Amino acid sequence: MNKIKISEDLLRIKDLIGKPKRNFSEEREIKSQLMELGHKIEEIDRKIEGKNNFDLKKIRSIIFLLKDRELTSSEVGKVLRISRNRANEYLKRMELDNILKGRFVGKKKYYTVYKND
Repeated sequence: MNKIKISEDLLRIKDLIGKPKRNFSEEREIKSQLMELGHKIEEIDRKIEGKNNFDLKKIRSIIFLLKDRELTSSEVGKVLRISRNRANEYLKRMELDNILKGRFVGKKKYYTVYKND
């Protein structure tokens, strides 16, 4: 039992000694992976910033739609052929900018163009 343990330890030591320290190709690989990760982070940042951008044509379309009537975000989304969530983002942003006025009827929120009376 003792001989087996000693021989296993010797094999581990030989294995450790036999392995070269980190070579340049491994360092290059690590650096390239880090650079790639940095590029991916930048790409994600661009996507996040892009989500916050609002298309002026869509804003104009929403104003035109809601000038004389009230619609929900799902109705606006259907007319503009965008998702309800995206329509809701536009509507909420425009409400914060005092372009639209929203009112609840039950659980539904109806939006219309804000008019100064």
